[in-house]
Amino acid sequence: MSAHATGGDTGGETLVNGAAARLGGFRAGAFPRHSPAALAPSSARTPAAPSQVKIGIRDVGKVFRTRGSDRPFTAVTGVDLDVREGEFLTLVGPSGCGKSTLLDLIAGLTAPTDGEILIDGRAVDGPGLDRGIVFQQYALLPWRTALANIEFGLEAKAVPRRERRERARHYLDLVGLAGFEHRYPHELSGGMRQRVAIARSLAFDPDVLLMDEPFAALDAQTRESLQEELLRVWEKTHKTVVFITHGIDEAVYLGQRVAVMTSRPGRIKEIVDVRFDSREGDLRADPVFGEYRHHVWSLLRNEVAAGREQERTVD
Repeated sequence: MSAHATGGDTGGETLVNGAAARLGGFRAGAFPRHSPAALAPSSARTPAAPSQVKIGIRDVGKVFRTRGSDRPFTAVTGVDLDVREGEFLTLVGPSGCGKSTLLDLIAGLTAPTDGEILIDGRAVDGPGLDRGIVFQQYALLPWRTALANIEFGLEAKAVPRRERRERARHYLDLVGLAGFEHRYPHELSGGMRQRVAIARSLAFDPDVLLMDEPFAALDAQTRESLQEELLRVWEKTHKTVVFITHGIDEAVYLGQRVAVMTSRPGRIKEIVDVRFDSREGDLRADPVFGEYRHHVWSLLRNEVAAGREQERTVD
């Protein structure tokens, strides 16, 4: 669990309000999927036109100072990446490669040591309501119902009571939780709680949704169900999504493109375009899905080994 997510679980309203004020939604895929003739990196393809770029990451690096050591800790370095408006981009890499750090930088929760991050051509200088975050942990207020959890951040924005109630009900219905609005978090399954967290993000209606391994703690069946639900919601809400995962299957299933990171310090090793003729039926059984999975794993295999070696050599 990320350190910046802990405030919500403790129930502190100030911390939860700060996190809730940064939660948001998705955008439909403007880029159709087709069976690829070859699994070429997107760098070999025509780059996005400037008007298509929603998030621009320009030669970004992040260095941390660690207690008890004079040596700086470089999490990411030289990261260059464009995320198109309305795109669903997945980010996969070995443990400790800086995926969550990069997401925090896009969110404005921390500042880059080098380079810059742009949203719609404007430099990110802190958190904003144009970006929403969904963490692995749900950060729901246990004393509030599902509906009231979604309304909480809207209250902080002084949205009128009737409007926030209508908006909360709309997004609960969108994530398939109509009829559960008066349930408390302890009365909901893990998958349902994560749906409430996603609905809370959507209620803010930001341009960009940042998701930090939101399904990692769920069982396999619930995870696959929520992946399908997430794509359905994304196709209706027309937002830009950056989704971090350790799972290659999840990255290929969800992403229009998969950005593969190196071991620490993290860089973008390759960006793989993911295209299918159709999403009907069992996509994971499609031979093309297997080809993509194999290609991404071939990019990751040496990076995972390098990451494990780094962990063994840490003082």
